[in-house]
Amino acid sequence: MTAPPLLEVQGLDVGFTTPDGRPLHAVRDVSFTLRRGETLAVVGESGSGKSTTALALLRMLPGTGRITGGSVLLDGEDLATAAEDRLREVRGARIGMIFQDPMTALNPVLSIGRHLDEVLRAHGDRDRTAVNGAGTGTGTSASTDARAGTGTGADGTARRRKSTRPGKATPSGKAARPGKAARRARAVELLRLVGIPDPERRLDDHPHQFSGGQRQRILIAMALAGEPDILLADEPTTALDATVQDQILTLLGELTRTTGTALVLITHNMGVVARACERVLVMYGGTVVEDGPTAEVLARPRHPYTAGLLAAVPRLSAPSGTRLTGIPGTPPDLSLPLAGCAFAARCALTEDRCRTTAPPLAALTDTVRAACLPAAERAEPLPPPPPPARIDRPAPGAVVLAAEGLRKTYRGRGRRAFTALDGVSLTLAAGETLGIVGESGSGKSTLARVLAHAHPSDGGRILLDGKDVTRPGRAELHAVRRRVQMVFQDPYASLNPRMTVGEIVAEPLRAFGTVAPAERAGRVAELLRLVGLDPAAADRHPRSFSGGQRQRVGIARALAPEPSVLICDEPVSALDVSVQAQIVGLLTDLQRDLGLALVFIAHDLAVVRQVSHRIAVMHEGRIVETGAADELCERPRDPYTRALLAAAPEPVPVTAAPVPAAAEAVSA
Repeated sequence: MTAPPLLEVQGLDVGFTTPDGRPLHAVRDVSFTLRRGETLAVVGESGSGKSTTALALLRMLPGTGRITGGSVLLDGEDLATAAEDRLREVRGARIGMIFQDPMTALNPVLSIGRHLDEVLRAHGDRDRTAVNGAGTGTGTSASTDARAGTGTGADGTARRRKSTRPGKATPSGKAARPGKAARRARAVELLRLVGIPDPERRLDDHPHQFSGGQRQRILIAMALAGEPDILLADEPTTALDATVQDQILTLLGELTRTTGTALVLITHNMGVVARACERVLVMYGGTVVEDGPTAEVLARPRHPYTAGLLAAVPRLSAPSGTRLTGIPGTPPDLSLPLAGCAFAARCALTEDRCRTTAPPLAALTDTVRAACLPAAERAEPLPPPPPPARIDRPAPGAVVLAAEGLRKTYRGRGRRAFTALDGVSLTLAAGETLGIVGESGSGKSTLARVLAHAHPSDGGRILLDGKDVTRPGRAELHAVRRRVQMVFQDPYASLNPRMTVGEIVAEPLRAFGTVAPAERAGRVAELLRLVGLDPAAADRHPRSFSGGQRQRVGIARALAPEPSVLICDEPVSALDVSVQAQIVGLLTDLQRDLGLALVFIAHDLAVVRQVSHRIAVMHEGRIVETGAADELCERPRDPYTRALLAAAPEPVPVTAAPVPAAAEAVSA
């Protein structure tokens, strides 16, 4: 007899109220089930409803968000109508969550040990048998009992098993509240589990003392501290390099296999989906447009949107100088009524009926459902895409920026010195893109900041057009910063929320005096058009833009002083694949038109190969290998480079045939 699902979501609707009082239907009629130990991916572009769906499961919706319909059944108990006291028992203990942005999820004034201690004090002394049984009227499964520390002896009587949590069993069968020493030992164990080096010492460090990838691991450790039945992971590997991403996915996979924890993985990375998940749910415009087994959906997509997402995924096999494929257009405004298919305006298969009739999520095979009227009448999956288009780019010119033996060491009170750069040397020519890859903590971002003179170096030289600018005076530093500009990783944190977009783009014009005051408005409009934004947007604030649009604003700001070198520090890591393709294409076109020299730092080797002329691989503050992009990716010499390439996920499940996608079906 098939066991009932652990989680059953039925007809979930979520709504918000916009600042001007309009209703916004963020999630509409979403249904799915989740069984113990199962891994489910939820994919889609930003604004498709992925994260909102996850937050709704725990009733953690921000602001005016509320569940307006449907149910969320956890072991038969409806969390959509549960009391707040009951939800506090469920959050963390039964359903844990890994948030996307570790810098906003972690308190900057608390040590990592304090973060973990709070979770262990809240959930480390719970008896899972009692928690699981509360309000359900049903017993617990064998896997749950094992994790709770209970089991059945040979005589059929219940007995305790060794718990993985701090605290000792009491005669009542419940764990006593663990002491401070036991909680600290458990915190060290959790940090070691997620791969934080020297966990005993790092436990007393604060969030800013860790790399981005390490902060994400800490969030995972916090989510695992309560040993939940379900783990909701909202883009947990977005900011991670290939090897760390592979380690995190391996860790999550082992947890589902050994503990029976079910995993809901929210991501825009199809390679992660293929690597880690059994089933996939594709969302667009707040609704599910396709679902089914991962191998079937990725290998034979039925919905044009799924095919478009797959076509937009960078392939490590694609050669340097080829263009990423994006989905034209933008997602729908969910505050406006949708008369037909939400994807109709962006789909080349659209028929007249698609604009007036909302397609139901219908079974197209025994295992796959899709919400597409033309697909329901088509027996075969969508055709494969054409090969990526070549980019017409001129050959690089003379060397414009060079580094010789750069060194940078960070020292803090009570901490050992950390060498971030250890004799780094490189050259960058006009019109050339130098890709820089490596694990978190390898020195990539430090190198970017030193080259841009945001941080001083401790040794070595920086040459700009052959002139030593390592220790510039005040006036010379002003000139250097005009020539070398940065595009930052986080488009949300790098823009002042109090300033309008026009003011943000005009700020470098004022600082460097490149344009007369009377001409600034015209130059701002020109820059916004250059990056694909409407000049009318100059009066709006950053909060009213999507992530991809904010990154375009950041690029416009960097271009304002007319630099010759643009340093892009993970400019697309937080963006979904379609927007990523648009931003990378924009940078490539700007380089061709303006003759820019680009330093492109990223953890996605496939993107780096396609956009770069040359690639430098960094490891522990050193460049261990450099060479032409195609040569390095096809014939790597250093073992570390080979490890990075081997860890890069491809959007093809191991058991599936090569992935066809439908570029024709989504191209303009």
